[in-house]
Formats: sequence, C-alpha cells, structure tokens
Amino acid sequence: MPERSFDNIYTDYSRLVYWAAYRVVSHQETAEDITQQVFERVYLNMEKLSTLADAQLKSWLYRVATNLSLDHVRKAKHELLSDEPLGADVPDNDPLPESELLSKKRSEAVRRAIEQLDEANRTVITLHYFSEMTVSEISEATGISQGTIKSRLVRARKLLSEMLKAEADDYEE
Repeated sequence: MPERSFDNIYTDYSRLVYWAAYRVVSHQETAEDITQQVFERVYLNMEKLSTLADAQLKSWLYRVATNLSLDHVRKAKHELLSDEPLGADVPDNDPLPESELLSKKRSEAVRRAIEQLDEANRTVITLHYFSEMTVSEISEATGISQGTIKSRLVRARKLLSEMLKAEADDYEE
C-alpha cells in the first residue's frame, strides 16, 4: 500500500470523522471541533497511519472520533449549567427564502427522526448516509456482521419513512 499524506487522509476521511462525531454530539460546531482534534491525532501519528489499509484507517478514525465525542458528552453533562439541552441550535432570526425554509424544515424533520431511532439503527444510518461508508466498511469499523448491518439499514429506513410520513400527516391535519 502506498503511503498517504496528511492532506490525502484529511480529504478522503474528514466527512466520515465529522459525521461520526455529529452522530454522538448532535451539534455542528462541537462536531467540527472534535474533527479537528481527530486530525491533530492523525498528524501526530502520521508515520503509523500512512501505511494502514483503507479499512483499518477508517476503523481507527471512526473509533477515535466516537471516543472523543463520548468524552465530550460525559464532560458536558457535568458542566451543563443551563436547562437547554446539549446540542441545541441557536435560533437563526434572519429571514429565509421559502425554498430554503422548506429545505431546512425537511432537514430538521429528518434529523429529529434519526435522533428518535435507537442507537444501533441511528449508527448504521449515520455511517452509511452521512459518512458514506459501505456495509462492509461499517462492519469493519463496528465489529458487527454485514448481515446485521444490512438488516438494520432496512429496518431503520422503514422506521424513518414511517416517522416522516406520520409527521407529514400531522401537518396536513
């Protein structure tokens, strides 16, 4: 396997790292900070990481991002001073064009639906769609069989579809 540069690793895997962090912390800026921390570790370990196979590197990056995110959540629980839930977005008071508003509402509905999934289903959906990992890559990173990953994806898609349809029906009433 040819050695990779830091820039190549960042370009190829920053999206995976961001979404792995976001899945845990549910807050954009915090996920960005964690992504930066992960790539600081990549930089410090370049000699070892540059020679890993793709699946091994993805697995390492996913584990580091998840562990740093979980550490952040644990620390934040002790430091939380307000009643506002962790990861709550600051409201944007700028007026948005109608199409952007609809797109934002759809995205929020999908995000809320994903957050309602149990941890196992939420993980596979996030890794597959947001981190763009294949079933075999998810299996490698999580240690779960490919068959289980496939069945969780099917189940999670069905649950999301039902939740989003129910929410749309609520708006029509």
